[in-house]
Amino acid sequence: MQLKRTFSLFGLVMVAAIVLAACGVSTQPQGGGTASNPTAAPAAGGASGNAVTIRWRTRPSDAAEQAVYQALNDAANQQLASKNIKAVYDPGVNQDYEPKLKAELSAGTAPDIVWIPGASTADYVAAGQLLDIKPFFDKDSSIKITDFYPQPIAELTHDGKIYGLPRDISTMVTYFNADLFKAAGIPNPKELSDQGKWNWDTMLESAKKLTDAGKQQYGLGFGNWWGPAWGYFTNAAGGGMFNKDRTSCGLNSPESVAGAKYVQDLYTQKLLPAGDADGEALFNAGKVGMYFNGRWFTPGVRTNAKFTWDVAEMPEGKVKSTWLFWGPYVINAKTANPDAAWEVLKAITAADAMAKVAEMGTNIPSRKDQSAVDAFLKSNPPANNQAFVKGTDYAVAEQALYTGNWGDFSGKVQSLWDQMIAGKITPEDFGKQACEQTAGAFKK
Repeated sequence: MQLKRTFSLFGLVMVAAIVLAACGVSTQPQGGGTASNPTAAPAAGGASGNAVTIRWRTRPSDAAEQAVYQALNDAANQQLASKNIKAVYDPGVNQDYEPKLKAELSAGTAPDIVWIPGASTADYVAAGQLLDIKPFFDKDSSIKITDFYPQPIAELTHDGKIYGLPRDISTMVTYFNADLFKAAGIPNPKELSDQGKWNWDTMLESAKKLTDAGKQQYGLGFGNWWGPAWGYFTNAAGGGMFNKDRTSCGLNSPESVAGAKYVQDLYTQKLLPAGDADGEALFNAGKVGMYFNGRWFTPGVRTNAKFTWDVAEMPEGKVKSTWLFWGPYVINAKTANPDAAWEVLKAITAADAMAKVAEMGTNIPSRKDQSAVDAFLKSNPPANNQAFVKGTDYAVAEQALYTGNWGDFSGKVQSLWDQMIAGKITPEDFGKQACEQTAGAFKK
């Protein structure tokens, strides 16, 4: 994931300070949690005593993004001081984020609050590493679960418990180089979408006209991972990763195989960069006409692209589909100060705080508050921000696999997918072997 434009830390601090006016907190030292003074860990709104420190973590992609969250942390502390809680931002590493986090959770040294990928949520729940926050919702009238988009909340809810709050959401869209389309004399994805003609047929036709081997120019590009690759194409073909209740693999259905075959044909025709080629960099260099990605890609395009660009919804396959990517902040089950952690969690997911982060262009707020949505829509370019918002109406939420092990499933499928796009196995073999090899990833 590319990222984030630089912005004024001062401005963010000021806004966040206003935003968090309704919150309060205290502190405590190391996350995962040992209280510096457990007996003095007052419930939110508590009074005197030693402060309780709550350590929280995200995975920033670069220094600019890290500065955003540090500024939010500083602003939160201004509001939470009255509750005797101190928040400490602990940025995670960009590479091997989850292996390191899991090691820290096992060792009891992980922060009190951490960000995790949405699809991994169930694996952490199964390991007993996340705190159920439903009891906090039940007794706290200052926040409502209905303030958030329902899809990620549904994925965070299991057996009557709630395991976190979404930090942000992002639908996947088609970024396009408008200059290349104009030079080719063909309508771009936004124009085709406005005419009701943006689908896999017109996408394929456009990709062929934009591809020029002599210029090392490709019509299409997307990351070679489950989101824009085997996840999107099998969904849009009418299939999907799992069966309806997610108790088994669904990649061997005729629809899923058809989606896989469509992608293999794209690679065979060399309409997109091979395998793991850095399509993001190629798009920013003006060498890719269309690129599938989430909102996190926007700051990098703003910074690097020297051409006219915009976004459109994803092309329609057999069905209209895109992903709703999301990632939650979760509370470490071993935190020594759950009440204080709850207060910090509320502060860093406050509507105004989300709005300010959205202004940078990185995220869509996970709250439905109109002020937060308006801040996102005003964050230009791209001009067509509505494409991201419209996608929320039909997007498939990043799926938590409570009936199995996501890491095991996705790793085995990706290996087979790599073989298929390299032409080593057929789409039919991909689907068949994927479901055979991942049978053990599901609970019996």
